[in-house]
Amino acid sequence: MTGASDSHVDARREGGVFVVAPQGELDLASAPAVQAALDERDPSDAHVVLDLREVEFLDTSGLRLIVASARRAGADGYRFTVVRGSPRVHRIFEIAGLDQGEIAFVDDPADAGDAGVEGG
Repeated sequence: MTGASDSHVDARREGGVFVVAPQGELDLASAPAVQAALDERDPSDAHVVLDLREVEFLDTSGLRLIVASARRAGADGYRFTVVRGSPRVHRIFEIAGLDQGEIAFVDDPADAGDAGVEGG
């Protein structure tokens, strides 16, 4: 396993959507940086997209962060969408049973505008 120095998080606004895109590992060492990026969400951001396409490894710390972020979005009234990572990364969600609706997933970031979790 590589160190947190091999991880990076990009946060930007694109067309009214706040996009957070971690690269490398999303694990115990890097989760605080991803959380800090997600915390940069402005109250006017009605939609947050977490793009996992450049994530090479996801552990339970990253999984917990994503679940908590999805729940926070539901509670606070904004949309939260995850762009699927590699099959290896997405497998963690499948094993945990989190690919069944609690989290909105898309394959292509362009489709994030159409995704959303009902209710919330």
